[in-house]
Amino acid sequence: MKKIALLALLWGGGAAATELVYTPINPSFGGNPLNGSFLLSKAQSQNDHTAPTEKTSFVDQFRAALERNIINSLTRRIADGELTEGVYDTGEYRIEVSGGEGAGVVVTITNLTTGEVTVITMPSVG
Repeated sequence: MKKIALLALLWGGGAAATELVYTPINPSFGGNPLNGSFLLSKAQSQNDHTAPTEKTSFVDQFRAALERNIINSLTRRIADGELTEGVYDTGEYRIEVSGGEGAGVVVTITNLTTGEVTVITMPSVG
């Protein structure tokens, strides 16, 4: 009789179940936006990687800025249609500008360090 009563109690007791609802924690996936700074600080505290620092001299920085200015100036003049044919050396690169077929512009960029050559052909507009 005890077995039947115990079985009835376990089986007939009705198990109540609740619905499981997932709520995301990460604000990128719909979670509470106030969790963002907490998650970021946790990630940063676990990050052991440090980026290598490269010290460049003033002369190297000046040379790089000068190269950028020369390249920007050439690009602007070519884009404006002021074709200035010639060869320009910027240190690491040699840039050759010439008139192409059909009055277009051909720019040949040679990396003097690696020998890599890039040719850009721009047709004339008009």
